[in-house]
Amino acid sequence: MIVDSHLHIFPFLDGPCGFPSRAEHIQRLQYYVVGHGQPVRRLADDAVVPNGSLQLFDATARGPEGLADVNFRVTKNGRFEWTQDGEDRYIHFMPPSLATNEASAEAMLAQMAYVGVDVAVLQNAHLYGRLNDEFADAVRRFPGRFVGLAEVDEPRAHTAEEIESLRHAVHDQGLRGLYYANRGFLWDHFQHSFDDERFDEFWNTVADLGIVVFWELFGIPQHTRQTFLAEVDRLLRWQNRFPTIRSVLTHGLGADLILNPPWPIECLFRDERITIEVLYPIGWGRNHEYPYVELRPVIRELYRRVGRERLCWGSDMPNVERNCTYRQSLEYLRRCADFIPPSDLDLILGDNLARLFMLGPS
Repeated sequence: MIVDSHLHIFPFLDGPCGFPSRAEHIQRLQYYVVGHGQPVRRLADDAVVPNGSLQLFDATARGPEGLADVNFRVTKNGRFEWTQDGEDRYIHFMPPSLATNEASAEAMLAQMAYVGVDVAVLQNAHLYGRLNDEFADAVRRFPGRFVGLAEVDEPRAHTAEEIESLRHAVHDQGLRGLYYANRGFLWDHFQHSFDDERFDEFWNTVADLGIVVFWELFGIPQHTRQTFLAEVDRLLRWQNRFPTIRSVLTHGLGADLILNPPWPIECLFRDERITIEVLYPIGWGRNHEYPYVELRPVIRELYRRVGRERLCWGSDMPNVERNCTYRQSLEYLRRCADFIPPSDLDLILGDNLARLFMLGPS
């Protein structure tokens, strides 16, 4: 069974997408663009604007008031546009092939069938919206093909409303995990974090529900190696407080952290409760050519340190098509990891997640 741990479905992104208003959703979209690796260009002549995405947010701010007032908007063909310093600018946050800037369940199922992916885990970062209802609908209409992750308003996760929403998502809507993004704490001015005691009831509920947590650890837009390592350390300490919860670290780890691991990463490698996504083309493919042969020593070391049962393959589809095709986002791993025995590679490509979510045969 091949299981993609990281796939998205979403409606046209220029609407509310489950938020109370379009404006609230657009704020999240703009926030996710800050510091993004794709170049920002002027609409008039396609010239690159140096540090264009960083100009969307005041680096000294700790809350949403730092977002620049630029009429941020979603258009077509993967583009997000805005007006700043008297000129219209854009970024290809999505691939140009995404003509309508939406990804329906039907479209993603066609992509999966074309590549040979049996099941996909639907991840739900806030840039796509608050999509529990959409995910539940996809799970209901296409049984056995999608595993839906619930979302939460992270700063308000301690409230009765958010805790009940999570219970409803699992018990009534059939969602089987939680997507949790540290970026959400911008709307709390980063006064708190996920390991604060105020969230203990929420995490106890997660433990009682028996669901897996998929972590987006990146927080502030100008994140650094040190801020990331601090969050890994925080995650490990949190994991010790809630030892029965299983976790998946989304977006994987950078090559330098694997080849020369500092202490928090060494500890992460040893923690049997945490699975790590193997997901490179979405970032690596910006500066390297398929089949990414430079990744071979990285994957070898990751496999050696973490083992066959705590790695899972993910694509970040449809976003990954900025850099390569969906098929290539799968095939590169088979090419780069030919040193991994076929039975172990089967685990990484799907069987580990099938066991984690107790999935039946395809």
